[in-house]
Amino acid sequence: MLNNEFPPLGGGTGTVNSELLKQFKKYPEFKIDLITSEQGKKKIIENFSKNIRIIKYPVNNKNIHHASNLELIKYTLKASFAALKYYRKEKYDLSFAWSTVPAGFVSFLLRVFKKLPYIVRVGGPDIPGFEQRYNTIYKLISPLIKLIWKKSDLLIAKCRTEFDMIKDINNKLKIDIFYNGVDTEKFKPKDTVTETNTLNIICPARLIQRKGQDLLIKTVADLKKEGINFEVKFIGEGDEKENFIKLSEKLDLSENIHFIGYVPRELMIQEYQNSDIFCLPSYNEGMSNALLEAMSCGLPAIVTNVGGTEELVDDSNGFIFEAGDKDALKDILTNIHKDKKTLKQLGKNSREKALKFSWGKIADDYAELFRNQ
Repeated sequence: MLNNEFPPLGGGTGTVNSELLKQFKKYPEFKIDLITSEQGKKKIIENFSKNIRIIKYPVNNKNIHHASNLELIKYTLKASFAALKYYRKEKYDLSFAWSTVPAGFVSFLLRVFKKLPYIVRVGGPDIPGFEQRYNTIYKLISPLIKLIWKKSDLLIAKCRTEFDMIKDINNKLKIDIFYNGVDTEKFKPKDTVTETNTLNIICPARLIQRKGQDLLIKTVADLKKEGINFEVKFIGEGDEKENFIKLSEKLDLSENIHFIGYVPRELMIQEYQNSDIFCLPSYNEGMSNALLEAMSCGLPAIVTNVGGTEELVDDSNGFIFEAGDKDALKDILTNIHKDKKTLKQLGKNSREKALKFSWGKIADDYAELFRNQ
């Protein structure tokens, strides 16, 4: 396995990788080496379990949540040499890349030099056009992305939208869909519910334009002018953090909007349990780990009609609106404020849906895939 991020480095991709490795401890038939990044200055080899080894190469990360282009290049070079070195010892049967770039490029090299089959799990930002802030980079690396896809034995998408986007680029590619999962034993509703006049919204996501947090800030400001108050917790870091803070201050929302910053995953359970509503106003999305965690904790969801959100949320457990439509979001929040009792049933339905996405089931699906390669 190849992945430039692994907790505490990175975001959702690293989290999914970690959760699946925990499940693969139970599959002694698989021997897995993961080549990933290390924040420090020395190479580290960690025995994750009897059958899983994590090999970490230092790339001098400046930010644990986001890798710079230079850090990605460093990982590519170190992981390429490492993969070839460890292949000579282990004679791997399969290479699994957790992204097209940079991990998929290393798998591609193993195919070229060692004839090793490989699978690529495509991240949303891997898909040209998925994220506007990468438009310039897409122009440079799109040919490489398409080549890595073409030479792969299988591409994995996380949701139907990503599947369709990849097919639009090349409809001859072999693609399958494997959803993300959630630890339903860990992420669960709190035992007692406290009734409050002010509804609390949680929005855990990187603070970047694609996630649309500014839309939620502006909507809360409009509602406040009408005497309707919500409290919002933004959990995460990102390039737009300072701009979002300035926007909140400009709109006089110091009592309504709270920027919590990074919260360790083990503490996120309490954050979900202390909230009433999950909101993710993204302009584009894969399958949000945070959405699954919130649903597992029994939260109703307010999401946009993008990516895998439509496969997790319907009118039985939340609300879907057009990305960028502030009036639609305002109407949803206004109606919720008028009828808070509906949230309880929506939350119960969220929990029921989440139970279908346990990591155990997802790991079984991956195991069957690996056996058949």
